[in-house]
Amino acid sequence: MFVRLPRKRLEILLSQICGFPEPCASSEQYEISDTVAATMLFTAATYGDIEEQLVYDLGCGPGRLAIGAALLGARHVVGVDIDSKVLNVAEQNAVQLGVKDRIEFVAQDIKAITAQADTVLMNAPFGVQRVHADQPFLQKALEIGSVIYSLHKASEGGRKFITRFVSELGGRISFVQEMPMALPATMSFHEKKRHTIKVDFYRIEKQEENV
Repeated sequence: MFVRLPRKRLEILLSQICGFPEPCASSEQYEISDTVAATMLFTAATYGDIEEQLVYDLGCGPGRLAIGAALLGARHVVGVDIDSKVLNVAEQNAVQLGVKDRIEFVAQDIKAITAQADTVLMNAPFGVQRVHADQPFLQKALEIGSVIYSLHKASEGGRKFITRFVSELGGRISFVQEMPMALPATMSFHEKKRHTIKVDFYRIEKQEENV
């Protein structure tokens, strides 16, 4: 029987993960914080959407959500990212935390994914550099997954757009929660060592007739 890690222990383990080797601003390669990742993962686990499930992490980066899902008992995890360099880091992170046997990292454009998943996790681009850059992620997530846990930049306009977009794709938002997320300085133009932004955490279900 799988014994779930305490949340604080999960957060400590996630803090050991190495980040993007060469973060790209135009691709919005910003890392999800350990605290927010733990919140997403524990929420998904509470709903029964992690343990013994097939989990996909879209735009997985260095693998924080993918590895966290494996640590919480996912049957198998697939992390997908177009950046092969960061996937090498993700592989090393998975080995370091002892979950490489349950994670597969794939260098691929998310649009090319054809598999089906129980659960999709994602920290999609926020659309700061490219407007609506999160649209392809939401579209693919609802195409392949039964339930989606997704992070987006918080705004009233963004919530209205995502609500409408998800509904048009046959999904239903079961909750949205605003929370702060600390971003360390990773880009050359960052002036502060740490900056806190507000993010919206969504749980999205594919409606029955679309499952």
